[in-house]
Amino acid sequence: MFPRFEQFISEKQYLLGVSPATVEWYRQSLRWLCAESPTDTDLKDSVLRMRTKGLKPSACNSYIRAINSFLHWNAMGTDVKCSSVCKHPRLMSLKEPTLVLPVYTAHQVQRLVGSDRRASTSAECIFSCSYCSIRDVVSVKHSVSTLRTLTSITC
Repeated sequence: MFPRFEQFISEKQYLLGVSPATVEWYRQSLRWLCAESPTDTDLKDSVLRMRTKGLKPSACNSYIRAINSFLHWNAMGTDVKCSSVCKHPRLMSLKEPTLVLPVYTAHQVQRLVGSDRRASTSAECIFSCSYCSIRDVVSVKHSVSTLRTLTSITC
């Protein structure tokens, strides 16, 4: 590892008191850089190598945040907070896919609640412990007291 990387990590560790896990994250992230003062081409090349090694955009973005922290420190030190006026090289974050979580359909809710009290209690527990669309819960034809129970049960 380059001496400048070690100096950056030492300052973060001893002056700012980052955790051992953060120190390790910086070490892993800076391994992707091929130079102490990388050019824009070097930075793009490091991201290309990450992606060709099979890293997902979210993992690349984690490394990019650490690399950008180093790039700012290398150019400006720790006294100046990074902002849009900083002229040091920096990597842009990669676009990450958005995750749409599935929700219960009205039919699934009706099957879960049903007429059996044990099934109803199970459904209440599921609704209170997991994500469920309020539209689906309200569409179930149950008494107001059962709906109040759905929102107050803890599992």
